[in-house]
Amino acid sequence: MKKSISFLILFSLFVLPAPAAVKIGKPLKKAHEATCSIMTYDNEGHLLATGQGFFVGERGELLTAYELFAGATSAVTTDAAGTTRQVLKVKGASELYNVIRLSVETDKKQKVLSADSLALSVGERLYLLPVSTATKKDVGEWLTISHVEQVSEGYSYYTLSGAAATASLAGRPLLTDKGQLAAVLQPSAEGDTIFYALDARFGTGLEIKALTLNEPSYRNIIFPKSLPEDVEQAQVYLFVSGNQNDTPYYSEIVESFISQFPEESDGYIRRAALHIAKGDADHFALAEADQAKALELAENKDDIHYQISRQIIGALQADSTLHYKDWSLQRAAAEVEQAISINPLAIYWQQLGDIRLALNDGEGALEAYLSICQMADATPDNFYNAAIACEQLPDSYDRAIALMDSAVVKASPAGATPDAGLDYQSASYVLERALMKARHEKYRPAVADFNLYEKLSGTSINDRFYYLREQAEASARMFQQALDDIDLAISINPLAIYYLEKASLNIRVNRVDEAQPLLEALIANYPNDVDCNRLLGYCYAVKGDTRRARPLLERAVSLGDATAATLLERYCK
Repeated sequence: MKKSISFLILFSLFVLPAPAAVKIGKPLKKAHEATCSIMTYDNEGHLLATGQGFFVGERGELLTAYELFAGATSAVTTDAAGTTRQVLKVKGASELYNVIRLSVETDKKQKVLSADSLALSVGERLYLLPVSTATKKDVGEWLTISHVEQVSEGYSYYTLSGAAATASLAGRPLLTDKGQLAAVLQPSAEGDTIFYALDARFGTGLEIKALTLNEPSYRNIIFPKSLPEDVEQAQVYLFVSGNQNDTPYYSEIVESFISQFPEESDGYIRRAALHIAKGDADHFALAEADQAKALELAENKDDIHYQISRQIIGALQADSTLHYKDWSLQRAAAEVEQAISINPLAIYWQQLGDIRLALNDGEGALEAYLSICQMADATPDNFYNAAIACEQLPDSYDRAIALMDSAVVKASPAGATPDAGLDYQSASYVLERALMKARHEKYRPAVADFNLYEKLSGTSINDRFYYLREQAEASARMFQQALDDIDLAISINPLAIYYLEKASLNIRVNRVDEAQPLLEALIANYPNDVDCNRLLGYCYAVKGDTRRARPLLERAVSLGDATAATLLERYCK
């Protein structure tokens, strides 16, 4: 019996060799051709890191370790046959799982691996392909699955065991004995016998989407990034990247968009804006060519006319002396009028109104703004803009106030009237209406609006409000209210101008004794202020102290104050 058992043990050792000695089939040998070495470089061409990866997909893509691309601006791969290819752009990345998908220069001879959906369990073995520089006689290692867990979106994360690692294995592929791509190895240290690997489908599924710009995985690498493959996602990506205050990067994104989507107008109109920012005639010419191309390709040509109008305005604002062909406010107006003729959107009318206002065409601006006010979705701001334009026209006060009333009511819930049923949302428009009334010397109605604003705003009142209301109250001869308000302004923010206003107001109501100490304190800090000199000189003069009044009034006269000259003549002969 002992001899029989010994024979069986010996036989089993013969027919079940150790994992490293398992015969490697043709699928695994062919899979080796899809591996590659990777070298990354910084922007000065210095070698940063080397590692291993493998080709996937049908369009020349590479999976490898994310960590290889920290600080890298360029990279090359060399496959098992010795062919070198340039790495082009990041197509997807996960810093958390240390995997990155990139595009590479491709050709028909390139061997690739395809990630399969596999149901692997504990005890099964996966084959770690040898490095890309290994000879055909070299074999890889078999690793045994000891634990399987699920990560996001149903992908598997494996714990494996095997022979001690001789170097980091990050980014290398694991395959089944049939040559099916199963996983990508995570970082390991020399001597490790426990390894971790991520489902390869997670890596091949990584992609840049419209809002990935702010994700750490993409912020933390500077390697060129691809655009989303879906045009709508790419358009959003283009928009978001334009708000990142990184012109070189944004320029690169715009060029990538044009290259990837040559029949879409967005790239050309955005590149036109970049040319205009250069500020010279040669770049203006390039911008015109891009504007024309965008107009040719655009389905919604009204938007392009609107964008051209905006770009011309931007160029004029950047250089008020600009003279380039017909680029002017008139041309900007003509472009937005073209947009309106195609699709009369409120935003186009708004721009036309703004341009006409800048051209001092009050009637034209009012017409544009009123066109918006007639729309069902008109906003309080639309009525406010119309009121401001209307105010500039002669004999238009009543109409301007009526438009401001509409802005006030529009901002509050349904059922509100210009003075009743309003809520805090109308407060800012009530304040603007008060200021408009004050500008037209309707001081008591203005004070009424200031009071209404205070009621609607609750506790969010600042010193400037009390100062503005005090000005209207003083002009309306509501002196006690004015004195109270200037004190409130000072209690919030003790500015010199408020103390000067308080002194002036006290003088107006014959309270010279109250004004004098205020002015004496002010002139100590502002000895050459014309108002301080005139007012304090007046205080001394009316009290018969011509010795102190004369030098103050004379200084005010020397500073160009005609009123001080009259006071000097009257009180200090």
